[in-house]
Amino acid sequence: MSDFREERINYNYMKVARLLLYGVLAVLGIAVLTSILNMILLVSAAGVYVNTDSHYIYGGDVMEALTVTENGYALSEDMAAEFERENQWAMLLDDDGQVIWSIRKPEELDEEYSRSEIARMSRWYLKGYPVHMRVWDDRIMIVGMQKDAMWKYNLEFSISWMVFLKRTILAFFFINFLWIVVLAFCFTRRFAKKRELARIEWIAGISHDIRTPLSMVMGYADTLEHSEKLSEEARQQAAVIRHQSVVMKELISDLNLTSQLEYSMQALRKEEVRPAEIVRSVAAAFLNDSIPGMLEIDVEVDERGEQTVVKADRQLLVRAFRNLINNSVKHGGQMDAVKIRIAMWVEKRKCCIRLEDNGVGYSEEILCRLRGRKKENAAESIRGLEIVSKVILAHGGKIWFGNCEEGGSYCVIVLRMVDLRDRLNYT
Repeated sequence: MSDFREERINYNYMKVARLLLYGVLAVLGIAVLTSILNMILLVSAAGVYVNTDSHYIYGGDVMEALTVTENGYALSEDMAAEFERENQWAMLLDDDGQVIWSIRKPEELDEEYSRSEIARMSRWYLKGYPVHMRVWDDRIMIVGMQKDAMWKYNLEFSISWMVFLKRTILAFFFINFLWIVVLAFCFTRRFAKKRELARIEWIAGISHDIRTPLSMVMGYADTLEHSEKLSEEARQQAAVIRHQSVVMKELISDLNLTSQLEYSMQALRKEEVRPAEIVRSVAAAFLNDSIPGMLEIDVEVDERGEQTVVKADRQLLVRAFRNLINNSVKHGGQMDAVKIRIAMWVEKRKCCIRLEDNGVGYSEEILCRLRGRKKENAAESIRGLEIVSKVILAHGGKIWFGNCEEGGSYCVIVLRMVDLRDRLNYT
């Protein structure tokens, strides 16, 4: 059973992997879109900053444009025009804090400043005016802007707070990444569900439209097959038409059932059934319909298996076992007769059923499809086995396909038994 468990894990892994693939693609799409939007936002913000950035006149440039004259300091015409254009002002303080020169200085500002006032304005504002200072020998050049023209503060942070900020930023990006993943998963799941529901509705609609004309074909073919007015050859041709119509009807039914079981749309009418009874009745029906000597079915059920009861949909279980035996009949018989052996036993409160035949076995491609490793449309040769798999999984059971070492193929089915507590709840 360890191999069975491993194969079942692989089946679940591939199913989850396909869902994750859609999620990853959605994550990448959303991440790329988010990155593009963020880049557009950053470029736009940078453009706004460049266009609205106030030009700051440096104190060193002002000092170079000043010349000492007999009447004091004189500023070059170019620099004076720049102060006018930028709507800025400047003043020069001596070592005692006296204003010895100024240009466009606001009237509300003083003509003398103490050391404490100079210290305050070096970090903050001067009566609401944002200012920049430049020490030049024993003089101080102060260049200022108009009120509300610039936000100016000296910021200081402790190392512990910076460490906390770094962790917070990392957590912020991690949370955003998780949010993108969850959002992508929700969109992917919803899209996939709508897509599959649309596919199921389309299949159901096509099946419904085909069923009526197909029934008419079957009816007319049956009438022609039993008509005494037609020749034997014509009646045989009508029989072929009727038989192929029956095959088409079964294929349509299988297609509908496969889609409904895959997406849990098939309502299971569960009841207490004995798998041993179902297996024997299905095997007996095949033996009765077969040519004598061409089919051998050996059913072995241990003592506990005879009394085993499971809660399942009887019709679906009958169909599953019919499909299994029918597959062995079609593809079995390496020699003259098809030999099928069915064993049933109980292991750890589980009902285990193994069916093996003497056929040619499964190819690697078919095994990959039966084990859920490929999602292409099932070929007609394994459509019945696909229904078997989905029926068992719909009942919460486990199923495993493989090839026997001595030749032929086998299938192992595990169903949960009904215990006393389940029976009390069920009744």
